[in-house]
Amino acid sequence: MGNRVVITGIGVISSIGVGKGSFWEGCIHGKSGIRSIFGFDVGHLNSKLGGQLPDIDFRKYIKPANLRRMDRIGKIAVSAVRMALDDSGLELENEDPDRIGIMVGTGLGSSKSVDLYYRGLVEEGPTGATPLLFQTSVPNSICSHSSLEFGIRGVNTTFSHKEASVESAIVFAFHLLKKGDAQVIFAGGGDEISEPLYHVYSTLGSLSPQKSPFPEGMRPFDVHRNGFVLGEGSGILIMEELEHARRRRARIYGEVLSHGLSGSNFGVLNYDKGGDFLAKAMAKASGGRRVDYICAAANSTRDLDIAETRAIKSTFRKEARHISISSVKSMIGEFDGSGGIRACTTVLALYHGIIPPTINYSTADPDCDLDYTPNEARERRIDSALLNGFSNGGSNISILFGRYG
Repeated sequence: MGNRVVITGIGVISSIGVGKGSFWEGCIHGKSGIRSIFGFDVGHLNSKLGGQLPDIDFRKYIKPANLRRMDRIGKIAVSAVRMALDDSGLELENEDPDRIGIMVGTGLGSSKSVDLYYRGLVEEGPTGATPLLFQTSVPNSICSHSSLEFGIRGVNTTFSHKEASVESAIVFAFHLLKKGDAQVIFAGGGDEISEPLYHVYSTLGSLSPQKSPFPEGMRPFDVHRNGFVLGEGSGILIMEELEHARRRRARIYGEVLSHGLSGSNFGVLNYDKGGDFLAKAMAKASGGRRVDYICAAANSTRDLDIAETRAIKSTFRKEARHISISSVKSMIGEFDGSGGIRACTTVLALYHGIIPPTINYSTADPDCDLDYTPNEARERRIDSALLNGFSNGGSNISILFGRYG
């Protein structure tokens, strides 16, 4: 059977709150972190909104001498790791650093650094590119910064599977802990908004446009949805072998029970519209167990919202109408590394017995007819909760968390 794996620490940096407490308050009160884009010009684009982070004093979380070698996403992720570490009560100096690991999921990693590096190359040639930018332009720099900051010498791995990137990291961490190859793993990830990334999504027509019959914004499951809003942030879980957590009398938020993975091949930019392959991932993760809450992957696109609804119905049949569902992306936006924040949401919902809402929901889509917890949070005992991470291009992951005890 292997070791049981529990969650003992949570760190979140999001557009609706910085830190676990602030984030959770914003989440259960349906706060929107989406506002007008700042920092670069979007005047010529149809989309004008983003789920950008507030100004953060990273000196609270990172040694000042180390801040100079980190780019923005590095600072965001390392700060989330620090928050999770502080929340867990784990004292790293008393632990074997070879048994502590970190696994991060990110869609593009340091997209802003990559942009600056290549702009320098194009505009000024080889002498115009800042050498220090290169070391932060690779996706695994996030893990590297964290391991250096906290002296982590165990497994160090980065995953990039579009919108299922963080879920991949959590699944791999779960397996290593279950086998006994590590005692503690920091698992999560995130992404940042950069100017070229925003322009690409806008050009592809994926972003909710300002010039349309309905306002720009995130409206998962709503019939008037018209695309998603780009977001950013980071979420980190401390995953720990149960006996190790018990020995140090750690607070336990919940347990990782199982997972399900599936692939689909409908195109590089397409979702499994029928939901059949999404259902396979959920069925493997749930294994016939009852599920009380689903933290949905739904991102305010017709294809994914409807596909996930179909998959939930196919997997749980009559029980589907008794499951509470919500999409936190309605508050924070869509980005490849959103699974980190959504994993934290799932565990906090399980621990507190509160279902966060899907905000901006006004008119039901006839093809989306389940309980999406519209606009207001709801108290409910949650014994098991499913996190869905479904990406266009075919990576589908569901992770089942359970109440500890």
